[in-house]
Amino acid sequence: MLSFCVNYLKAMTSPDVKILKLELPTPYPVGDINAYFIDGPEPCLIDAGLFFKKSLQTISDQLAGLDRGLKDIRRIIITHDHIDHVGAALYLSQECKAVVFAHEKSELLAPWPEEAREQLYQFLFRCGAPKKLLDENLEAFKSAQKLVNLKAKPFGVERLKGGEKISAGGLSLEAIYTPGHSPDHLCFFDAETRSLFCGDMILGEITPNPLINLDPTDDYRHTPSLLNYLDSLKKIEALHAVIGYPGHGPTINDVSSLIAANKIFIEERKKLFLSKISAGSKTPYQMAQQIFGNLDAMNQLLGISEAVAYLDLLEIESKITVDWNGEFIGFKLN
Repeated sequence: MLSFCVNYLKAMTSPDVKILKLELPTPYPVGDINAYFIDGPEPCLIDAGLFFKKSLQTISDQLAGLDRGLKDIRRIIITHDHIDHVGAALYLSQECKAVVFAHEKSELLAPWPEEAREQLYQFLFRCGAPKKLLDENLEAFKSAQKLVNLKAKPFGVERLKGGEKISAGGLSLEAIYTPGHSPDHLCFFDAETRSLFCGDMILGEITPNPLINLDPTDDYRHTPSLLNYLDSLKKIEALHAVIGYPGHGPTINDVSSLIAANKIFIEERKKLFLSKISAGSKTPYQMAQQIFGNLDAMNQLLGISEAVAYLDLLEIESKITVDWNGEFIGFKLN
C-alpha cells in the first residue's frame, strides 16, 4: 500500500472544518486533478476522478490515513462533467451508497445522443480542421471512455440548477451556476468561511480553456463559452470569496486577485486573436495554428476551441463579422 502524509487544509474561519485535498492521478497531460474530502457528520467528496485503478486506490489510501473509508462518503458533489472529474462518480455512488449532486445539464446524468458527436465532428471540420486530426481525436475519445463508468447504478441523484444549499461535512455549500468552461459547471461557496470550491472555473497556474459545446436543444448551435465564462467570473467576483479550492493545481489564497488576472489575460489574448485576423487568418483552425503552433491532436482541438471563443467575443464587441453558417466558418474585420 502507498504511504501518504495526510494534512487537512484549513478553512478560513472555522478550525473545526476538516477539508482534505486528494490529488488524483490521470494519464493525461493535465496531470492530477484535485478532489476534496470534507469530513464531518455527513462526509462529502467534491469531484471523483477517473474510473482508473490508480485514482481509486489513491482515494482509499488517503482516506485510510484519516481512519475513514469509501463507506463513509455520504455525498458526491460534481463541479462539472469532464471525465477527469467524474469518471468514477457513479461507481463510487454505488459502492459508497452516496447521493450524487450535479447540474441538470451534466452529461453524466443525461448523456448526449450519438448524433452530438457527429455534429461536433462537422462543426470542427467547418472550422478548417483536417480530417486526419478529427479522426485522431475520435479515436482518443473512444479510448478515454474506458475511464468513465456510466453503467454503475448510483445510490441516488440530485439534479441542481444553482442556488441550492448542500450540507457537506461542516460546511453549508451554495451551488453557484458558472457555465463557460463547460455548460454544466458549478462552483460551491461556503459564506461563513468565504471558501469557494471552484472546479475548473479559476485555476492558480493556468486560465481555463473555454471549450466548444454544441447545444442539442438548440439545433446544435455552439454556445458562446467565453461570453458565458465572463458572466460567471462576475458571479464569483460578487461572492468576495477569499480562499479557492480548484480542480487542478495549488490552493488559491487570493481569489479576487486571480479573477482580476484572468480578466487581464482575456483582454490581452483578445488583442492577439484580433491581430491574426488583421494579418489574414481565414479559419479558426488557421488562427489557432498561427498562435499556438504545431501541437498534438488534443491540444490542437483546444486551440480551435479558444479561437471560436474569441470570435464570439470579438463579434459581440462589433470588431468583426463572423459567418457561422457557411460551408466553412469565416470572419472579417468591420
